[in-house]
Amino acid sequence: MTARPTTRFTLFLALVATAAVSLPHAAFAAGAETPAAPPEIPPQEVRIIDEATGEPKAAEEKPMSEVERYCLNIADKAQDARHALQAKQLRDIESEITAKIDELETRRADYQEWIKERKAFLDNASTIVVDIYAQMKPDMAAPQLAKLGTENAAMILVRLKSRQASSVLAEMEPDKAAEIARLIVEKTSTDTGQDTESQTVAENAS
Repeated sequence: MTARPTTRFTLFLALVATAAVSLPHAAFAAGAETPAAPPEIPPQEVRIIDEATGEPKAAEEKPMSEVERYCLNIADKAQDARHALQAKQLRDIESEITAKIDELETRRADYQEWIKERKAFLDNASTIVVDIYAQMKPDMAAPQLAKLGTENAAMILVRLKSRQASSVLAEMEPDKAAEIARLIVEKTSTDTGQDTESQTVAENAS
C-alpha cells in the first residue's frame, strides 16, 4: 500500500530535476541564435574649454597638406589661363569684325565715288553734239571723234546707240578704238558686270 505513493513522488522529483536542467540550456540556445544588438553610441564632440573665459574654443582648422596646396594652385592657374584664353578670343573676334566693317565702309565710299564719276561722265556730253554725230556717217564721224581726245570721244559715243557707236569705232584705227572702248567700259561698268551698251561697243571695237 505504501509503495505506490513513494514511487509517484520519486517520479515527480525526477521530472522537476529534468526540467530544471533543460530550461537553462534552452534559454542559452535561444540566446545564441539571436544575440542582442549592442546599444548605439552617438558620436561625441570633443570641446576644448578656454581656461580664461570658460567658453569652448573654436575648433582649429587642419592645415592643408603639400598635395592639397599644389592642387589648389594648379586649379587657380588653370582657371586664370582659361579666362585669359577666352578674353583673347573675344579680342580677336572683335578685331576681325572691326576690319570687316572698315572694309565695307571703304567699298561703299569707293562705289559712291564711282557713281558720281559715271554720272558726271554721262552728263558732260552735250545733247547737241551727240545729235550732230548721230546724224553723221560712221566713216566721217570716226576721224573727227579721234581728234577730240579719248575722253571726249568716249563721252559722245556712250550717248549714241550701240549700233552707231560700234560702226564709228570700226572706222577708227584699232589702237585708238580699243583705248576709247576701254575708257567707256571703265566709266560705265558696274561691280557685277558691264552695261549692255558699253559692253557691245567694247566687243565690236576689239
